[in-house]
Amino acid sequence: MQKDTTMEAVLDFDDSEQILNYIVEKGELPRYLYKYTSIESLMLILKNSTLKFSKPSEFNDPFDCNITIDTDNTEEEIESYINLLQQNNKLTADQITKSRQNLNNTQVRYTITNNSIKDAKENFGVTCFSEKDNNLLMWAHYSDKHKGVCLKFDILADTDFFMTPFPVLYKEEYPKYNYIRNRDELAKFLLETKSIDWEYEKEIRVMKRGPDFYEFNKKSLVEVIFGARTTDSERSSIIQLIKENDYEYVTLRICNISKTKFELEINKL
Repeated sequence: MQKDTTMEAVLDFDDSEQILNYIVEKGELPRYLYKYTSIESLMLILKNSTLKFSKPSEFNDPFDCNITIDTDNTEEEIESYINLLQQNNKLTADQITKSRQNLNNTQVRYTITNNSIKDAKENFGVTCFSEKDNNLLMWAHYSDKHKGVCLKFDILADTDFFMTPFPVLYKEEYPKYNYIRNRDELAKFLLETKSIDWEYEKEIRVMKRGPDFYEFNKKSLVEVIFGARTTDSERSSIIQLIKENDYEYVTLRICNISKTKFELEINKL
């Protein structure tokens, strides 16, 4: 008997809690995700209990979310797609004829695919996490040169918020996307592949249907790790905000620079 894949298996589940619990239990997604950010951003996060989901077109890496468009389709694949269009949209005979003419044109298939990619880059909302809390480059690049923080989230404490996760794969080439063959997987192709140069990030992305600020359950924020260069005053301000906004599950830790190695020692505050 062929072994079920995760995505096939989760179709039997009723809700996001069951799905994410299953994926975490299978070891295909870590239970805890980390978000590196500045003190200023953390203040807004704590006050509003929201994280920003950005357009992929606004990502800092211009290579990110680039896709090689594949227009190589068989007549059978095109006919199958036209039949699907007919079932979903109740096309007239003239519409079917026009669709067949268009889809048999390689340039038209390319244009359709390219427009779909552009639209997705503008209309998906994405926020990014890491599997690691102690990466020196992440602290330097995303936590204001170690003057910021790293936030630890328990995804099982808010399965609706973390429902659409994409662990990033690091490769040397763009993924190859075929509109007809992979039409239901555009988000996956866009978001799950990144240049191998970024492999140190160990990134996991969460997607929403639209760029915006989305509210998370306060119980899912379980730890705040202060950077090695944060001041006593900044830490006191954050601790006060944590208390004022009822983040009852948050524990506090702080980074210390190792005296003998190129690494961080993360200890309780």
